[in-house]
Amino acid sequence: MSPGQLAPRSVGPVVSTVFSLASTAPAYSLAVTVGLLAALVGDAAPLLLAAAAVPVVLVVLCFGELNAAEPDCGTCYAWTSRPFGRRTGFLAGWVVVAACVLVMTNLLQAAAIYGWTVVGLDDLAGSRVAQAAAGSVLLVVMAGLAARGITLAARTQVVLFTVEAVLLVAFAVRAAVATPLPASPDGGAAGFVLTTGTVVPAFLVAVFLYWGWDSSFAVNEESDDPTGTPVRAALAAMGVLVVLYAGFAWAVTSYAGVDRLVAVGEGDVLAEFATSLMGSAGGTVLAGAVLVSALASAQTTILPSARAMFSMARRGDLPPGLARVTATGSPATATWVFTALAGVAYAALVATSEAVLADSVAATALLVSAYYALTCAAVPFFFGRRGCAVRPVRRVVLPVVAAGTFVAALVLSVRDSSTTSLVAAAVVLGTGLAWPSLTRHPLRKQDR
Repeated sequence: MSPGQLAPRSVGPVVSTVFSLASTAPAYSLAVTVGLLAALVGDAAPLLLAAAAVPVVLVVLCFGELNAAEPDCGTCYAWTSRPFGRRTGFLAGWVVVAACVLVMTNLLQAAAIYGWTVVGLDDLAGSRVAQAAAGSVLLVVMAGLAARGITLAARTQVVLFTVEAVLLVAFAVRAAVATPLPASPDGGAAGFVLTTGTVVPAFLVAVFLYWGWDSSFAVNEESDDPTGTPVRAALAAMGVLVVLYAGFAWAVTSYAGVDRLVAVGEGDVLAEFATSLMGSAGGTVLAGAVLVSALASAQTTILPSARAMFSMARRGDLPPGLARVTATGSPATATWVFTALAGVAYAALVATSEAVLADSVAATALLVSAYYALTCAAVPFFFGRRGCAVRPVRRVVLPVVAAGTFVAALVLSVRDSSTTSLVAAAVVLGTGLAWPSLTRHPLRKQDR
């Protein structure tokens, strides 16, 4: 391993797939969104979850095309810099890092709440001070594991995701085979009517549930096959997630009925039906599943963020100190800087926002839609007329469709976002646009 180089050939296809899966936090994501989806689209939630994977798969294919040509751990930053220039490329990378910072506040909040619940301290789970303290400690622990190197991080992820997946599947299977609960006395499910006003926001929520698959691309330089493993891992993860998400939603809807899920709303579906499906200890067990899910996702959010910052520093668009690596090939400096940013953001949101989870998710959705659209739009320009003529469908048609889809998603997200979310996204974009004007570091010729 050369000085200043990430650890090559350290990540195989299985681990790369686990990174993509764990990043989406399946247990936590399903726990807090199935009720919301039921309230919006009723028993069509499983179908909508499956359909939402289609535009995301298009983005996976766009990433795969770019990665095959330039496997850079900076992903969107590196791939948009060539066709659109340094300023736009930096903005893309900055948005990726900022999106990860914001989603970390969400994950840390969940990890703190469920952590206190698992140990039986429910009063502390509702305390902002206790949430901030627990979330900060868990952040440092997960960052410490990530900073030690990709091998330890990989082992940690395999263990965490295995526990999460086993518990989640066990819950879904129990729901699928259990006798359905009696119809809710409130009724109303039979009259559920799908409208644009309900399908569109539900679709946006469902699309966002898949975010995190791109973690396999962030470790491309450490993969056994840098040009091929990331896209295969991401597609495999998407296949697993479609089955898991749609299957879970179908099982829970069949067991509980739409009306009960509507009553749960944005609450925790796992907690609501834990005792009836998994006995008296079910609540603690499933709270543990959500805790593990949040922790696994937190670590797999730290990994790509640190590598994006490492790539940006390596090319001269962030301070050179962030491009340092340890003897194990870990970008430890970038890891700890990202950890500090996430910690500050988490503390600020816990102290000022009455809806930490909702505001951080909404702001993140805006940023994710933006960098998806920009990266897909870069594909035809990256390859140019000759390259596009060789593979017109993969390099023109699919990228245009994917970019258009996420531009529309961005517009709709802006329309439905709170003022706090819009301000957070605006600050991120404004800072990203201003930074290149404040630095005089040119791109090194060999990194163009």
